[in-house]
Formats: sequence, C-alpha cells, structure tokens
Amino acid sequence: MFSKLNILADALYDLLKQDKANLRPRSDCDITNLYSEHRKLNKHIPSGSWGGSWQTIRNTDIAIGDDIERIRLTRNELQHSRIFKLEDKRFIELCNILSDLLKRFDHHNIPRRLYTDELNDILAKTISAEEVKSIENDILGMTIEVEIEH
Repeated sequence: MFSKLNILADALYDLLKQDKANLRPRSDCDITNLYSEHRKLNKHIPSGSWGGSWQTIRNTDIAIGDDIERIRLTRNELQHSRIFKLEDKRFIELCNILSDLLKRFDHHNIPRRLYTDELNDILAKTISAEEVKSIENDILGMTIEVEIEH
C-alpha cells in the first residue's frame, strides 16, 4: 500500500509544478509538504474546507481540492495506523477512492505515464509469505531502532 503513496505524491507534485515555479526536486517532497504547499497556494480549494475529514467529503465532491484532501486523509490513515493491518473491506474502499482520484489527476496533469497504470501495476503484483515475513522483520527492526534512539 505504501508504494501507492508515491503515486499520490507524484500526482500532487505534478499539479504543483503547473502552479508554482522553483520547486524543490520531487525526491525532497513528500505528501505532507506537498499538501502544505497546495494549501498555502490555495488555488485548488476543496468543496468543504482544508483539513476536512472523510465524513465531510461527499462522493460527488470531485474538485481537484477534494482529491488533494482525499490524498491527505489516505496518507494519514495509512501512516498513523497503530497496527500493520488493513481490513480487506477498507483496502478495497481505499483502492476505489484512489483509482477514481488518479483518473481525475490523469486528465488534469496529463503525466507521461498514467497514474492509474502505475496503480494497476502495483495492485497486480503478488507478494509471497516469505516477502511478507521479511517486510515485517524490517518494520520491527525499524521500530526497535527508533525506540533505542529515543
């Protein structure tokens, strides 16, 4: 799911490139600072308001600003999760939300490679039990390192 976040950051960065000169390199930007830049620029305003919640965004709210908010909410939901588990139902919901918003960004940004194609490539990949275990060990290792550093 985390590779999807790169696609979302790419979409936000490509959008920002259209509206702002002298951007930092894409590699120096994550969703948090890209969201902040869009919010400061205040060009693509959400239907509700900046900083809304899932409950305040309707399915019919399809302005670019609404999608910027959906990206922020998705990022927060995934990054701030206390467990490393996403229920199947929520995974499918998020995939559908991301697919729809990436289609809109494909039409608005016109990227060299469609964001939806990148998402489909990620979703088509399978992961073995060994790979899952390796990722879990990596994550646990990072957690232990962080706890030791503090």
